[in-house]
Parts: sequence; C-alpha cells; structure tokens
Amino acid sequence: MKELNDFVSEEAKKNAKKHTTKDKEEGADDKRYIAMMQKYKKMRRDPKRKDEANELLDDALKLSRTGDVSKKAKIAGAYL
Repeated sequence: MKELNDFVSEEAKKNAKKHTTKDKEEGADDKRYIAMMQKYKKMRRDPKRKDEANELLDDALKLSRTGDVSKKAKIAGAYL
C-alpha cells in the first residue's frame, strides 16, 4: 500500500515539465563567424590592412546580429 506522500510525489514528477535549454549548442553560422574573427585578428596587426580589417569586423558583427551565431561562438571570437 502506498503512503500519501509517495503518491503525491509521483504525481508531481509526472506533471513536472522537463527543463529545456534556451540556447542551442551550435548555430548555423558559427564556423563562418569564427573564421571571420580569426582573419580579422590577423589583419588588424598589419598597418597597411587596417581598413580591410575594419570592414571585415563590420561584416562579422553584422553576421552576429542577423545570422544564426550562438553565444559560445561570440565568446570564442572575442577570445581569439
């Protein structure tokens, strides 16, 4: 015979919603974003290519705003 506490806890487990993660692990544009950031970080060191580097950075930031880039990829791009 089940006790009342056991019965109530079983019902609570059945009715509880499963925890879902809000963020996806990987976005569709993650690899492209990281590659752009790597290229930018190399280009910005060369004084002759500063303008090209700034354009590339603008494109990468636009991709991060409008594309499917995960938070993990954005953090990775910042730490390159």
